[in-house]
Amino acid sequence: MTAVNLLMRWLHIFSVIAAVGATVFLRLVLIPSMADIQDEARAQLMKSLAGRLRKLIHGAIGGILLSGLYNTHLLWKTSVAPYGIVYTIKVMLALVVFLIAIFLTSSRPKWAAFQANRKKWLGVNLALAALIVALSALLRMLHQAL
Repeated sequence: MTAVNLLMRWLHIFSVIAAVGATVFLRLVLIPSMADIQDEARAQLMKSLAGRLRKLIHGAIGGILLSGLYNTHLLWKTSVAPYGIVYTIKVMLALVVFLIAIFLTSSRPKWAAFQANRKKWLGVNLALAALIVALSALLRMLHQAL
């Protein structure tokens, strides 16, 4: 069972790194760099990136959900207050991050207006991701204190 636990921990951390790393790159590097590019070239670049980015983000979300559910199953039996409250807040914030990421990577035209504010929503996701990482550190401390 230890090998599965290790694999799930790795999957969770790697998936979070991939998702947050992509968000950091997009918000702090790519989007500002594209300001100097003409509209047609910018649209072509985003179109070229869209499929790969969608696969990366959706795969990361899947990895986070799978490993998160597994880890929750392991830890929930031994948790006490305020662990459950902090955990619930973390999960709710993660769901918001997932939805924003899915909307930003969607190929459906109905999300085009949302995607027009990509810089703002990437910033929101980055701030929420930082908060989630902080809550995760708090949860780790709470669980070790038990």
